[in-house]
Amino acid sequence: MAHMPQNIHIFETRAVNFLKPYMDKATSLGFNVTLSNNVQLEGNKLFKEFKDAYVHYSTNPPEFEIACFARYFAIASMVTDDEPFLLTDTDIYITKAFKDVQAYAFNGAFVGSEGFDANGSVGQISPHCTFWDRALLMNFIQFTLTIYKTEPETSFLKNYYEAESLKYPGFCISDMNLIYLWIQANKVPYINSNSTKFPLGIDHNLSTLLCEDDEFKHFAGRKYLQIQGDKITCYLKSGKTQDMALLHFQGSYKPVLARFYMGRYAKFIYFSLRNNYRMSRKIFSK
Repeated sequence: MAHMPQNIHIFETRAVNFLKPYMDKATSLGFNVTLSNNVQLEGNKLFKEFKDAYVHYSTNPPEFEIACFARYFAIASMVTDDEPFLLTDTDIYITKAFKDVQAYAFNGAFVGSEGFDANGSVGQISPHCTFWDRALLMNFIQFTLTIYKTEPETSFLKNYYEAESLKYPGFCISDMNLIYLWIQANKVPYINSNSTKFPLGIDHNLSTLLCEDDEFKHFAGRKYLQIQGDKITCYLKSGKTQDMALLHFQGSYKPVLARFYMGRYAKFIYFSLRNNYRMSRKIFSK
């Protein structure tokens, strides 16, 4: 039987002005949206096991990395059936085309967005829009618990961290790395949404130009977007076009997301130019 996701689970503990616009838009497209927060972590046995076993290999504060893992435990406590669902971040913009996700049969495979650089995969899969069912989520949680509980004896994460840090200065072990490792170790059926072969136009993030098999044209350090009402199109160097269902306003783009939902695109362009200028200043001042 084909599995088609109509349920969205999100985890948010901050007071952010883009949460309501996202939830309202998703609901208007026919999705069932469930919000979880720290309430679902109170007395959560599995999350306590994770926190007790957690070993920190990151330049980010421990609280930040633990909070990123928290979403899986909170959402797992809310999922009580075998229906497929999406797990998304809240810093995303969705178009009307996102409704097409409801017709996408992923048949028990895990769908996630893998990052790439000029050398290939960076070994991270972003959870900002991932496709799950309860079996997949519990399998990932158990994998994560096993990795951390056995770390003192195996030093697997320590060795992995040290090896990757040689290639990527400032490398951090996060939930994104664990998802990638889980896919590899457990041979989980996997579909990469950061590929032109994936039909739904799910953005990895605005400032990422490389995907698995192509490169996006850019403007002011981010993907070039052609906006026509609620239709957003990206262009690739191969000549392909991709109509976007989702844009990921990661990092420095979060402050302008609520305005984007309001249709204030001139503000978005100005913000992009200013953000790109600031980033360029940082690079050239090093």
